[in-house]
Amino acid sequence: MQTRIMGTQNYNGKSAEVDVAVNAQRNLLISQGNPEYMETRRRGDGRTVFLATASEALVVPATTLAHLELHNNGSRLLVVSDLHLYRLLGTAVGVGEHLWVQISTQKAVPTLGALTLFSMSGKASIVPTATSEVVTGIDTTVIANGWAPYGVGAAYLAAATPGTGFNVPVNGKLIVPPGCSLCLSIGSSVNTASTFHCGVTYDMVSAVVEA
Repeated sequence: MQTRIMGTQNYNGKSAEVDVAVNAQRNLLISQGNPEYMETRRRGDGRTVFLATASEALVVPATTLAHLELHNNGSRLLVVSDLHLYRLLGTAVGVGEHLWVQISTQKAVPTLGALTLFSMSGKASIVPTATSEVVTGIDTTVIANGWAPYGVGAAYLAAATPGTGFNVPVNGKLIVPPGCSLCLSIGSSVNTASTFHCGVTYDMVSAVVEA
């Protein structure tokens, strides 16, 4: 029995039916014409936010402290593309750091810490209010809901002001439904005379999480 797979090609306001290629195991063969995440960012609303004031890291697993909380106060999904960590100040001993990350269950809107949400596609920046689609919180108290470490275990030796950091590509594997929060805490092997900024880049996407 032969199977023919067809697709619809849309361009310049026109549409046409075209063949879709598969291999011997009927795996669909595709070619990505645009860079990864371009379509999501074009159709959604991509933003990035960073702690304005550096925080002291945790030296134990995260529990109830979120250095940065992003609460989804709207109806779209908050889809995470990247996590960020920057070391502003270090101490002259060996140090390693990473991010603790969790998605909360539905919760109350956090106390507002009005961090600017900068656009990833040239739109005007947004300073959130307590009723905005995304509400930012700083050093909030949350309920532990599956904290996990993210990052490459960045480290340095004997440098008082190293000024280094890293980026963690998430590419949509963390999704914050309406009423829930993305929680970030900074972890380090040492926090004496050390401070860090953390941040996140995300997209607001019109979709739902299945029950």
